[in-house]
Amino acid sequence: MRKMAYEVAAVLLALIFLLPIIFALINSFKSNGEMLRSFVSWPEVWRSSNYARVWRDMNYPRTLWNTIVVTAVSVSVTLLFSSMAAYRISRMRSSRGFWLTIFLTISMMVPFQTIMIPLVKLASKLHMTNSRFGLILMIIALFSPFTIFLYRGFMSQLPVELEEAARIDGANIYQAFFRVILPLLMPITATAAVLNILWVWNDFILSFLMLQKAEVMTLQLAVYRYFGTYSQEWNLALASLVLAAIPVLILYLLLQKYIIQGVASGAVKG
Repeated sequence: MRKMAYEVAAVLLALIFLLPIIFALINSFKSNGEMLRSFVSWPEVWRSSNYARVWRDMNYPRTLWNTIVVTAVSVSVTLLFSSMAAYRISRMRSSRGFWLTIFLTISMMVPFQTIMIPLVKLASKLHMTNSRFGLILMIIALFSPFTIFLYRGFMSQLPVELEEAARIDGANIYQAFFRVILPLLMPITATAAVLNILWVWNDFILSFLMLQKAEVMTLQLAVYRYFGTYSQEWNLALASLVLAAIPVLILYLLLQKYIIQGVASGAVKG
């Protein structure tokens, strides 16, 4: 009976988390007036025209491409540099590694709201606003500390003898890292990749501060355009949210196995 009660509680909890998604999907097929009259009813007419209009208004292919470029480049560079930095820090035998880890931990505690205005002013002086390249640089700088922290915790448990054997065989430090260490980091790399992809894909504040031109906007900024000061088209806004969530949801489902492996592997090694 206790096991059954736990299972029922788990199902109810899952339904609570799924209800907003279900309601968003159902109401995205309604007219705006119908949705305002009743948020929980089924659509009188299933309007696929909402998605056609959103696709056209958002210029979805271009906006999706901007989001993919920003996400793919920033996450790839972040993972590469963070893994290399974590490798160097984890192999430091002096107190420098400890203090570098403390410095990274402190940087993660600083709220973004306290640095966003100086950050935007710096980007403006360097002519990086309204540029995907400028946004990518900002993302790499802001997301690297947490990624290094993840890698360091995993990498500190890898035996040093593996790379020492590679060095004896004639490999330099880069060959030892890319041929010996990096393949062993696949579980934590998959976990860090998914976490960073979700954060970058759903980022709004940084993109809102950096990008104003329509041709460089990401999906989250395009969704925001449906929430005006004097008018709000909720049915179109929900349809745009569904379109923005579909690509990253598919990616998450494809990489779910690797996320679980990374978490479990880190737990065993920790």
